[in-house]
Amino acid sequence: MRITRRVSQADIAKRAGVTQAAVSLILRDKATSIPEETRRRVLDVAHELGYRADPLARRLATGRSQLLGVFTYERVFTARHGGWYHPFLLGIEEEAERAGQDLLLFTSAATSGPIRSIYADGENKLRLVDAAVLLGRDEIPAELEQLVAEGYPFVFIGRRFLRGGREVPNVAPGYAAASQELADRLLDRGHRRISYLGSNPDLPATGDRLHGLREAIPGIAPEIVPLDAVKPSFVDTLLDRGVTAVVVEGMAYAEALRLAVEQRGLKVPDDLSIAVAGVAEDEDAGGFWAGFDIPGRRIGQVAVQRLLERLDGGEATTDTVECAERQGKSVVEARSR
Repeated sequence: MRITRRVSQADIAKRAGVTQAAVSLILRDKATSIPEETRRRVLDVAHELGYRADPLARRLATGRSQLLGVFTYERVFTARHGGWYHPFLLGIEEEAERAGQDLLLFTSAATSGPIRSIYADGENKLRLVDAAVLLGRDEIPAELEQLVAEGYPFVFIGRRFLRGGREVPNVAPGYAAASQELADRLLDRGHRRISYLGSNPDLPATGDRLHGLREAIPGIAPEIVPLDAVKPSFVDTLLDRGVTAVVVEGMAYAEALRLAVEQRGLKVPDDLSIAVAGVAEDEDAGGFWAGFDIPGRRIGQVAVQRLLERLDGGEATTDTVECAERQGKSVVEARSR
């Protein structure tokens, strides 16, 4: 097999009859004092010879790798198409491509054992890239502390905090505002006994949802139970208390509660309204669930924008992306029992 040598700037300079320094200026679009005729001749020769810029040389010249990382604390790819993280990854990819950046995915599965770690081998492996987006619910707080101490530029998808309550750079859904608006809509439809169903009140996302709901419904009762505890007997408990609507923290809880209602011989929303706070962009293709959407794609785009701003000398920021209202069939007017 014949291997063809890469065309160099020296080759272009020789063919065009100019210096290599002039070729370098022209190809980097910095030839402000070079005549237009010369600039055009060099570009034509470069095209004729099939010149392609050496990415390593370009990166050495700029001091950047032109690589952004995506580190995941949990699996983001599922057997089925799409999934919870797919919209976030899609937005990250789109914005990186728009900015001329390549992406490198870190999983650490081979070195970390069951827990994925940025520092699995004692070194910050994210140093391979200029900056990184971090994903996952099972983050290691000490690692975030270390990244901040090192001054390493990163953005977390979702709100995260250091010891002492300091918030790390992040882009998150506007859960609090969307939850308050959702509660107002339920109240407008006559619901007065409303419960919240979720898994962990200590998670920032759950706390934001509850904060928003309590702005509209100060006495809302949170039901913090594991997913496998959502059974017909749980539905009986809700109905015995006169609950007419339940706000659930995601699609897994929504589907589990609907199944439990049906096993009880009842129906959603006729006997119990369910609102989802919130629905990922790849979920609920049938449009059944009411609540609000999670703008994962937009969040991924904003995360990359903030990383590039940091690399250009900008300050670390925290950003909230608005969640859109979801009009579905799972909520109806409250009915007295």
